[in-house]
Amino acid sequence: MRCWGNSDTGVARSENQDAYILRQFPSGWTLLLVCDGMGGARGGKTASDTASQAFVRAVETLAEGAGPDQMADIVTAAAQQANQAVYQAAVLDGSLAGMGTTLVCLLTDGRRAVVGNIGDSRAYLATEEGLRQVTHDHSLVAEMARRGEISWREANSHPNKNVITRALGVDSDVACDVFPLKLEEGQYVLLCSDGLTNEVSDPEIYYEVFQSQAPERACDTLIDIANRRGGRDNITVLLAAF
Repeated sequence: MRCWGNSDTGVARSENQDAYILRQFPSGWTLLLVCDGMGGARGGKTASDTASQAFVRAVETLAEGAGPDQMADIVTAAAQQANQAVYQAAVLDGSLAGMGTTLVCLLTDGRRAVVGNIGDSRAYLATEEGLRQVTHDHSLVAEMARRGEISWREANSHPNKNVITRALGVDSDVACDVFPLKLEEGQYVLLCSDGLTNEVSDPEIYYEVFQSQAPERACDTLIDIANRRGGRDNITVLLAAF
């Protein structure tokens, strides 16, 4: 298993409020994590940094002596601990009130894996058959599309596209979606913030990850493409090759 990752402020923003972590634990498990913060000049960065650090600490503690069958429970518990860390930070500092962050993660032992998701940062699985979005966006337009009120094409250009319906740290409790994966050799999992998917299409992501024969350059190349198209948001991309 090989992993790569990078993050960029983008063209339009003055500060990068995304946070990402690539970490291998003594157990041999590997964690990839992306958080996209929100909540003003201070709040967004504080939320993403606090959540990512709390999540890693929780996984490190909970994974000790655990087996692969417990991965889903560990991701769920770690998300709750990260949520509490962000929520309590806002309670203690009124200037951070309302801050929150998305979270998408991959926890894997190299064969089996669990993806966790809160918000609209995404996880994709790339195989010979193509690119599949593993996660479901917790956003206003995604919920409208799932109800059939608008088409998915309309959702991609909807003015409320970036309004999310679930975020870590806003409330004292939050639900984390969990998606188990059985991975095979030659497959890839990509995690990203919406700074990538707002600018770069799924076919373009698939080409750089699976068809270009240069997965080690995919994260940087995808960030470059997003920036050339305006880079209107922070852009974070992580990739795991199995």
